[in-house]
Amino acid sequence: MLKKLLIAVAILTSMVSFGQEVNFGVQGGYINMEGKSSNSLDDVSSSGNSSGFYLGALVDFTLSDNFHLQPSVNYANADDVNFIIVPVLAQYYIQDSGFYLQAGPQGTFLLDNVSLEGIDLLNTFGLDLAFGAGYKITSNFFVEAKYSFELTNRFSKEVKDAADSEGIEVDSQFNAFSIGLGYKF
Repeated sequence: MLKKLLIAVAILTSMVSFGQEVNFGVQGGYINMEGKSSNSLDDVSSSGNSSGFYLGALVDFTLSDNFHLQPSVNYANADDVNFIIVPVLAQYYIQDSGFYLQAGPQGTFLLDNVSLEGIDLLNTFGLDLAFGAGYKITSNFFVEAKYSFELTNRFSKEVKDAADSEGIEVDSQFNAFSIGLGYKF
């Protein structure tokens, strides 16, 4: 983990040293989290939605007139379940329109421990793919919407191992839709 963090810091430092414009900002808005799970025993799948809010900080690296890189760290709360969401999104600004498209990886950290009889049911970390669009209202204000779908299985190793021993496949993900406003300094 430390090695990955040092690599990320080195990349960000090198980007700044090449003279790109760097802006900092804040963002917040509405989030809807959808939890999905399935098992092969009963060939059953289920899902549920939770709504809430997110708040966070961002750094915007202008790589060219049309390309930006925007990592951010956001706190999200959906029906009393707490997350830290860390997207690193590449943004493509459509020439002279104010509109942009964005996509990239996103780490989602579950802050609440979900356990049953002393066994953790869910992994704390999930890796997502996020994509969306936005509009630059002024040079500082923007609005954006994005959807992320989880690429990893959220069930813990203990749950997967117990299911495997019974010949059952289990799978669980959190997907999210968010829409919000932001301000860049």
